[in-house]
Amino acid sequence: MPPLTANPSPLLRDVTDEEVSSFLRDGIVCLRQIIAPEWIEQIRTGMEEMRASPSPFATIVDKGETYLYAEQMPSVFNDQLRGVVRASGLGDISKSLLPGRTMRWLYDQLWYKGAGQVAETPWHQDTAYAYYQGLDIVRLWVPVDTVPRQTTLEIVRGSHLWNVVYAPAVPQVLLENKDHLKESKFSYTNIVDDGLPAVPDIEAHRESFDIVGYPVEPGDVVAFNYHVLHHAGSGFNPHARRRAFAVLFADEQI
Repeated sequence: MPPLTANPSPLLRDVTDEEVSSFLRDGIVCLRQIIAPEWIEQIRTGMEEMRASPSPFATIVDKGETYLYAEQMPSVFNDQLRGVVRASGLGDISKSLLPGRTMRWLYDQLWYKGAGQVAETPWHQDTAYAYYQGLDIVRLWVPVDTVPRQTTLEIVRGSHLWNVVYAPAVPQVLLENKDHLKESKFSYTNIVDDGLPAVPDIEAHRESFDIVGYPVEPGDVVAFNYHVLHHAGSGFNPHARRRAFAVLFADEQI
């Protein structure tokens, strides 16, 4: 893939030293209003194009008011999203958060939850699902809709430093809606845990964990370490979709 960004950076602002420190210490930072509106609109366009013509790696649940659409590597199939990966400044964010590293695009995904009942994404680490390992992988989660605190992304602060890999967790919405589920070349329901320990029951003991989450608006980017424990809460959103584009960058260790 060609260089990730143009010069000068198209970002609305620089990543601050304080934001870099928060990312390294906590494993997460919310970068407010850093992506320009034209890139947000380009993501929306690309996501709707993908939804109209899903790739062979799509996961879709469509049952009444419960709608979930996820894609693996959508930038491979869509020119709009490929342009975002290359030129929106997301690569510059990854380089700012891990200064001095040679950062490369690794992977991307899209997440599309419809208006109505928003399904929970269970607590998990990305580590257990992947075919690559490394200490310095940055996930940039880019919402293109307003996401309230109830259904936003949450992480356990500092869990990227726990030195443990947990077994993958299958989203309950997939298990409960098998008759309305479409999976093809990528399957969340067939991932093997390889005898790894189960994720702690964080929801049952939220007071015992240092949980961080942010309500977000289009233009914000939530950056977090690939190894943190994270999830997205359930709830009901009667008016709006909840769409986000996630891009992963890694240093030369991968």
